[in-house]
Amino acid sequence: MKSIFKNFGIVLIFFMFSNGYGMEMTDASKVEVVSTFLIKKKRWTGSWDYLVQDVPLEYSSGILHVSKKKKVYTVELEMPGGKLPADNVKVSKNKLTFSVDIEGSMVEVALIMDGDSFEGESYTPDGTFILVGNRRI
Repeated sequence: MKSIFKNFGIVLIFFMFSNGYGMEMTDASKVEVVSTFLIKKKRWTGSWDYLVQDVPLEYSSGILHVSKKKKVYTVELEMPGGKLPADNVKVSKNKLTFSVDIEGSMVEVALIMDGDSFEGESYTPDGTFILVGNRRI
């Protein structure tokens, strides 16, 4: 009885790996599904290049670093002038929100991810500004 289950397990594993590999190589729609799954697994974690419209040059571009440790997300903005940690970081599926203190003013940021890019807005005392970004490779 043990050998039947053992052989069944070996055959099952063989088919899982051989069929999955074959589908990825021969069926473009399956490759897309696999790629989407990998992106969803990573979600927001990683580094993102971003641009902000209509703001002073020193704040118009940078890198958004998103980390996750034990289900807790952290965000840090890296700009030419230095790094700023974010507060109130919240992730819900494809949405990331956080706040950051820039020169004594609290700026609220809300971003929506679409694959390896995002767009969103920052809300400041001086108005609302559009952000766009792409995942760094």
